[in-house]
Amino acid sequence: MIKNNIADGIVFEENSSSTNKIVFNFRSWVAVIIGLVVKCTDISKQEAEGLVFHSPIICGALNNYMSVALRSHETEYHWAMTIAYGDKYWDKDIRAEEPHDYFEWESEYREKNGLAKESFEFIDGFE
Repeated sequence: MIKNNIADGIVFEENSSSTNKIVFNFRSWVAVIIGLVVKCTDISKQEAEGLVFHSPIICGALNNYMSVALRSHETEYHWAMTIAYGDKYWDKDIRAEEPHDYFEWESEYREKNGLAKESFEFIDGFE
């Protein structure tokens, strides 16, 4: 379990000769996923934390630049539903699209809980 090792502002470089970087706000990403599991399921916060902190989605997030980049291609909602219901959760009558109020909820949740505004910040070498 990685619960004690999460932080925001973790920087990953694409490779040693590249100037492309991702700033991964890991703590904020995990917190939003936990919040969504609680909001969108009948799972308690304690159970949600257990699921999230033991999930390979979370545990493998810090392996390298590519593992972080791959996680940035889906919203936190997708990862929360995958953790709560498994792969292809949409085949289990769980909606694949974010709820209509998702983006407003996420923004308010981040502000209320002192989280980073974005989970992933991309910095390319041409800035």
